[in-house]
Amino acid sequence: MKAKIIIGFIILWFVSSCKDDALQMLVLHTPQQVDNTIILNWEEANISEFQYYMVMCSSDKQRYDVINDIVTPTSDAFRKEITTFEDCSYPLGVDTLYYKIMAIGKETMSSQNLCYRIERPVMLLKGNNLELHYIKEANKLSVLFYNYPTSKLKTFDLATGQLSSNEANIDGLSLSSSWFFWGENTGKTEFYSYNGYNNELSVYNASTLQSLISVKTPYITYDPFTSNNKGMVYIYSYYYLYFLNRTTGTFNQYQPTSSVDADWLFHNSKDNKLYAIEYNGRRIQTFNLDDKGDVLGVETYTITNNEYPDLRYIENSSLFIITINSSDIKILDMNTKTLHNTDLTQMPNLASLHNNVICIADRYSPIIYQLSLGDFKKIKTTRVRVVPNKFFTDSEYLYFFGQYGYGEYLFDKIRI
Repeated sequence: MKAKIIIGFIILWFVSSCKDDALQMLVLHTPQQVDNTIILNWEEANISEFQYYMVMCSSDKQRYDVINDIVTPTSDAFRKEITTFEDCSYPLGVDTLYYKIMAIGKETMSSQNLCYRIERPVMLLKGNNLELHYIKEANKLSVLFYNYPTSKLKTFDLATGQLSSNEANIDGLSLSSSWFFWGENTGKTEFYSYNGYNNELSVYNASTLQSLISVKTPYITYDPFTSNNKGMVYIYSYYYLYFLNRTTGTFNQYQPTSSVDADWLFHNSKDNKLYAIEYNGRRIQTFNLDDKGDVLGVETYTITNNEYPDLRYIENSSLFIITINSSDIKILDMNTKTLHNTDLTQMPNLASLHNNVICIADRYSPIIYQLSLGDFKKIKTTRVRVVPNKFFTDSEYLYFFGQYGYGEYLFDKIRI
């Protein structure tokens, strides 16, 4: 009798071990690990009336979960010739996994229960009230522990899984008028901290934790800010664009003819533009900058298709993801003022452009989509361990952080 597909999440129970001497009909090869992905390969099933493969995984040798898609008829599980599967969602906090492959048809073929020890278990950074930033030139994390009355800036070595013994004390972050962010200057990651008590902006080298410069500024409330990665810091406050040259310590301001009530400020390093976004997302103000970082001109674009559109900036680009009529999700190109259709079904949480690929993090589930810059359609969907809440990239990988449990952050990466 043909096996029936049970729609939903299927749990199978087996008694297994790392040594299974029983005769098996389906050959499962030793898994290969690439970064934090386990790649499985097996021999094609010689079975009549083939229906689908079931890929199963266990972390306790008792309960096996089906981890591939046996619900969607168009998935790879229903293609007899596809004999590989990438497991990106195995449990956190384990060092040994057990895999089994079954082919379902007129009869059932099964592989051995294969024991696999994870080569590089994921590392968790534990702590409450912390913020993270990836230091790509050092392959470290910059970690800010912000607590009253003094916050501390440290580094976390991804190779050793250890926090640095040295630290920098960051004063004033408990004040409601204070703020902080990370940026770059001539290829080095820097940490910026504004103390609203003494109106001072302090700059630190994020890798060495060395204090680089402190600059007196006018009083600035908690307003949107960014940097141009060449030593210029921008703050949009009370309809003025302030810009600070952290190399020379000079501080200037610019008032556009038509201002917006900006809640976000982004810098597009490719086109050297600033984007100030109004609170309700309807107006986007573009500042064109010269090589020094000064303002050349300003233009304001109003989104008219929706009264209060949801909006996400795609980092490293001139592109925004917006909702039209609540459910229609499009990409807005600010260079051409053109709206492009997508096949997205819900608003993403994060978005970044890298090597003509747009990486998007799902808002609620541990999924990363990759979209083509040419037609803005999905070219790949990758399931990961946690819901990503931060993105960073280098020449090969997309790095992301996600919270696991209370006060624990996971660092992971996928190849793009």
